[in-house]
Amino acid sequence: MKRLSILLLLISSTFLFAQDLSNMRLLEGINQVQRSIELAKRGEVDKKNPYHFEKARASRDVANLLASEMDEVGSRLFMVKSFNALSKTASEKVALDSIEFITQAEIKKVKKVEYGEYGEPFYYDEEEGSKVRVEYEKALGIDINSLNSALRYARENKALSCAPVELARGEVYYDAMAYELSKPQPSVTRVVNFYEKAQMELKNAIQKVDIAREGNLECYTGKPFVPELAKAEQVTPPPAPAPMPAQPQEEPLMVTARVHFDFDKHSIKREYIPLLNEVVKTLKENPNVRVRIEGFTDNIGPKAYNDRLALRRAQAVRDYLIKAGIPADRIEIAGFGKERYIADNTTPIGRFTNRRAEFIVIQVPSQ
Repeated sequence: MKRLSILLLLISSTFLFAQDLSNMRLLEGINQVQRSIELAKRGEVDKKNPYHFEKARASRDVANLLASEMDEVGSRLFMVKSFNALSKTASEKVALDSIEFITQAEIKKVKKVEYGEYGEPFYYDEEEGSKVRVEYEKALGIDINSLNSALRYARENKALSCAPVELARGEVYYDAMAYELSKPQPSVTRVVNFYEKAQMELKNAIQKVDIAREGNLECYTGKPFVPELAKAEQVTPPPAPAPMPAQPQEEPLMVTARVHFDFDKHSIKREYIPLLNEVVKTLKENPNVRVRIEGFTDNIGPKAYNDRLALRRAQAVRDYLIKAGIPADRIEIAGFGKERYIADNTTPIGRFTNRRAEFIVIQVPSQ
């Protein structure tokens, strides 16, 4: 009995250490994103490009939420999305980001739900009998078709210029809901939370768009609004002063993406594919950006073998990016093997943390 108690204590200690280590890594990344947002704010990009600036802030909020719930992959995914939005704030031309609309099949892949004793929904097989059979959407108060229609309406009716902040936040929460639904077992709480936030932001965006259209506001028509009685008294305005040259950035905007590997393996784990796909999207939208991928191992095994394994891990990530359409000359790789550990190698979770490939500084090119 005493041995069992000691074993349980060791397991509990290991688990708590793993949680603390993961929290520290995520906090470091979120702080890095926050510094980039503050730098952009000092440059007043929130006024010059409110759509992408607000996308960066909302993506940071989602990353923070997922980090608090120990979803490391999801948190890092939205950190990269935040960086990607910030990288676009330097552009004078503001365009809508691409959106992949959620399908009915994605919502209904969790076939049915039934309310439990305390009103909570739980899943069951189609073949099994039950007292209550209700559609997943209906049980949770989700109408995906209505949400899709609201998003399309806002995007097609000049919300980018008339309600950029609300549109940006609505799209981020919509994207977060899509991410949660991509999991084998989506969290009911998260799906509903992101759905309600997306619905609220898009509702506000549509209200602003409708007001702008009815009032012939400049953001909707592209022309200054002039009341009928004042048209005869119009005076040609003086020419606008020449724009000031853009100030150089004090430091690059950056965020770290990290992929971990199983022992003695260099194949990419499936859960890191969404993160790598977001990196691919970022690189495609910023063709001047170059990245350096560095591979690492834990402390088990000979140095020469680990050096080769570390390089193979970096190569595996590079090969994925190249296969996805990123030119090879934009990617540098290096392997460091038994060097530069970021965790203690005396525990399994520490060794897993050290078995990694990192993107060292994804940098916004100078304009």
